[in-house]
Amino acid sequence: MATTRYVHAGRGVRSGRFDSERKPARTVADALRAAAPGDTVVILDNAVYREPELVLDRPVTLISEHLRGRPAADPADPRFDARALPALDGGGRHRVLRIGPAAPSGRRGFGPVTVTGLRITGGHSVHTPSDPALGAGGGIAVVDADDVLVERCVITGNRTGTAPFPAWPEPDRRALRDAVLTLLGDVLPAGAVASVNRMIATVNTMLSWVRGAAPLPTIDRAALLAEAARTFDALVPPGVRAMWLAGQSFGGGVATVWASPTLRHCLIRGNTAEGRGGGLAVVGYGWPTLESCWIDRNASGRRGRLDGGGIGCEVSLPGRLTRDLSELDLIRFLADRALAARTAVLSPGTIVTLTPSELYHFLRWLLNPFEPNPVLAKTPRILAELVTGRVQEAVQLAFYAIAASALRLDRWSAWQEQEILDARRRAVTLRDCRVTGNSAADDGGGLYASVLSRVRLDGTEVSGNRTGSMGGGVRLTMGSAGTFEQCLIRNNVSRGLEAAPPPGQRRRAKPGGGGISARNADLTLTGTRVTGNTTSDRPGGGIVHYTDTEGNMGGVPDMWTAILREVFGVTKVTVRADAASEISGNRCGYDEHGAALAKPLFAKGGGVFLLQATFPDAPRVDVALASVRRTVHGNTALTRRYTSAVQPGTVIPTANETCVQDLLNHREWTEANDAPLLKGGADLRFTP
Repeated sequence: MATTRYVHAGRGVRSGRFDSERKPARTVADALRAAAPGDTVVILDNAVYREPELVLDRPVTLISEHLRGRPAADPADPRFDARALPALDGGGRHRVLRIGPAAPSGRRGFGPVTVTGLRITGGHSVHTPSDPALGAGGGIAVVDADDVLVERCVITGNRTGTAPFPAWPEPDRRALRDAVLTLLGDVLPAGAVASVNRMIATVNTMLSWVRGAAPLPTIDRAALLAEAARTFDALVPPGVRAMWLAGQSFGGGVATVWASPTLRHCLIRGNTAEGRGGGLAVVGYGWPTLESCWIDRNASGRRGRLDGGGIGCEVSLPGRLTRDLSELDLIRFLADRALAARTAVLSPGTIVTLTPSELYHFLRWLLNPFEPNPVLAKTPRILAELVTGRVQEAVQLAFYAIAASALRLDRWSAWQEQEILDARRRAVTLRDCRVTGNSAADDGGGLYASVLSRVRLDGTEVSGNRTGSMGGGVRLTMGSAGTFEQCLIRNNVSRGLEAAPPPGQRRRAKPGGGGISARNADLTLTGTRVTGNTTSDRPGGGIVHYTDTEGNMGGVPDMWTAILREVFGVTKVTVRADAASEISGNRCGYDEHGAALAKPLFAKGGGVFLLQATFPDAPRVDVALASVRRTVHGNTALTRRYTSAVQPGTVIPTANETCVQDLLNHREWTEANDAPLLKGGADLRFTP
């Protein structure tokens, strides 16, 4: 039979059963130690309890007397006075509360656990390998548990701290270096150099008729491979640091770590993370639900991953590798398979061929990017890059070929197929929530979702958030998906700048997206308003969506793109907005204080900016914006009457509302010339 235990800081006793209000425990820890599965622990007063980290590793309810007597009290209501609740305080030394079974294998049968009507404050978790949550969740960490309810709590003033980033061990770096250089050597074998030089002579004859075209030098194989080695060392120098990957130190206020709890009517305010998710982080294969919560004025970004000021999601991690994962673990995974991958790239007995005609057209494209980009298979493309002196591009493409091949051959030795299937069909859900006033040094001021993390927002407001880089309100990337139904994305700001450039280098501009920024991700708006958002001299005042490479990992080129394609299977993404949605009053070409910039160059697509880039394995986008003239209106982009960098000889008068750039086919459309994209005279449809 379940028992109720009591706690009171002032009149509590040190020992006993604590099952009488006349003899309560003096500390919460004492009451929890006495509690059996199914018991309830009631905190009778509103004192501040500074105790060691509390662990709920069995089914139990922890509740304040204040909320027990007022079950409808709502800390997410601005009028609520949080001082009425008792506080569990970490004193700035440790996490406040960890919930979950003793081992991951206990997840299926664990619970229920309920935490109601408490202040969770002063927590400070630091990443250590011995911590089951790896430093995630400064206030609360829910680990390997689904049947958990955190209800009507105030979670404030908590933080996380990341461990130093490890350096690449030199043997691992050299293993990949040798694999890349050997592949380059295989593409350009010693016996084929004379044949390649004869081809160059033929192409030089063809180039003599092209004005401004310099002849190609003949190939010195040894010199070319030596330059490739120097290029690799410049891209991935000895001692380069590798980032943590598995959510270490994410979630300043709350972290769900391989867990799917429910948070209801909670205020998550003023927390910070040295990692993603200043307020809340989702780490690993879990899909929490937030109902009527307020995520407010949290911050992410001093060290570590600097994304997701309010919420950060990182679901689809390599479930067969260590949970305490860094970039090094994935790089070692590839290094162990580099030989087999290199062999697979070439196929046994394959001789890489490149015809004079293919090389000639490749050169014509290099001289004039408006020429059609010749589509070459990976190994002929590597050879073309080498022959034309683009050694860095050849090195990058060689590594990408090895990474993609290694994952294609053996993806399920790192990831688990069932977990990836689950990630495709389940979503982190926010219902009737507010995500306001949060900030991130890098991407996603309000919400950030990466590595195949699906998020669904219903009736939720994302407003007043700020980011140094992309996605003032929301940032989606790497096969993730965002579904927004009856939502409001309002008054968010993206500065569009790189967060932390290398020493001695200037900050670089990136795509903006004042309201929403999405790369290689699905985006769906239903009855949703995107309004009043701003970005600087970057595209996409309201929304920016682009498909391109996902970038490097620890200096290794395009490895994330190999994962996106070979593990997550993302080859196509969609952008949808229905006729009940509205994208209006957004601006690009303004600073973070709302002042117009003097001479903006890239402030295009005040409402929506869409880009299909040319990276060979980037997904293709499919866009459908219903009733576009009515749903996308009243936006401002300050770059006007510009010569298109995409479509030769075209001057674009305005791109206030929409801007679609197709780098594959060298076309650019805005509201001034988009008639070919309008279906039925109303819906904008684009597929490259």
